[in-house]
Amino acid sequence: MNDKVKLQVFAVVCLVVSIICIVVGLQTGNMVYLVLGGLGILGMTMLAFGVLRKRRSS
Repeated sequence: MNDKVKLQVFAVVCLVVSIICIVVGLQTGNMVYLVLGGLGILGMTMLAFGVLRKRRSS
């Protein structure tokens, strides 16, 4: 697999795990899961913006 496919797979897995963490956190009321889910979504959006920015500059 090339790097672009690996990055896309990683981004999708990150998003799915983050959504699962947020759902579990909302159901149980546990702030740790909510924070982890929020950080995962934040990291995924930063990754997506970084890839788009790099793609536009090249």
